[in-house]
Amino acid sequence: MKLIIKWLIFALIIMGTCYLPGIEVDGFWFAMLVAAVLTLINIFIKPLLKLIAFPLNMLSFGLFNLVINFGILYAVSYFIPQYHITNMLSCFIASIAIAISYVIIKKA
Repeated sequence: MKLIIKWLIFALIIMGTCYLPGIEVDGFWFAMLVAAVLTLINIFIKPLLKLIAFPLNMLSFGLFNLVINFGILYAVSYFIPQYHITNMLSCFIASIAIAISYVIIKKA
């Protein structure tokens, strides 16, 4: 039950990022799909990306993680056509908001 509630909250956060210009989701069900895909990528692929990018993270004092989050969010919008990102700055802001909310949801 707790997993479903976290999933719904994460989908609502993704729907909330649609208020930024240049980000659109065709419906709540697709926001739930984006939330599920982002969660799976954060569990399985992101640790490998962080390991590969470790030297860049050390040089940038961890700021390269923002680039990784941006790339993951943009890749999800590429693979799920119902999730549209047309503005790069909005995508960057959304990736920061989603990363912060993901950490908060993960801790709860």
